[in-house]
Amino acid sequence: MISTRYARAIYAFAAEKSSEDAVYREMKLLIHNFSAYPVLRKVMSDPTVSSNEKIKLLTTACGIQVGEVLKHIVRTVVENGRANQMENIALMYGEVYKKAKGIVSAQLTTVEPAGEKIKAALIKVISNGTSENVEFQTHTDPELIGGFVLEVGDQRLDASVKDQLRRMRYEF
Repeated sequence: MISTRYARAIYAFAAEKSSEDAVYREMKLLIHNFSAYPVLRKVMSDPTVSSNEKIKLLTTACGIQVGEVLKHIVRTVVENGRANQMENIALMYGEVYKKAKGIVSAQLTTVEPAGEKIKAALIKVISNGTSENVEFQTHTDPELIGGFVLEVGDQRLDASVKDQLRRMRYEF
């Protein structure tokens, strides 16, 4: 709840400053850095680390050239004692941003890297009949054995050999 409220307020503030796109890019990098460096979560929850140090660390984790809007956002979040919620706030900001901009997230996971023709065809099918933009990502996972997994928004189509084997094992 707290993260959602902050994310909505941040989006409104960023939109007012015409910086919502820049803040989205910076928040995506922050989310990536929280995943890449788990110690960042620990530092944000550590009461012995000063607010100024947390602000510097979060600002650095948002990118090399962070805009003034995001600096203000980070400072406000940390000064309100919500530094430990910053990862969730960034995640929720992404959701609020996508909803406001009409963006659908899609992710394709295959055994081998997907070709450009496949990506283009899937984007066309996903966006067909809607005015929504598609934010498309591809991943590889050799454990699928074959087939693919397609996730669009909160829907998932698992047409992998791994899943078929799992279902057969369950039936027996």
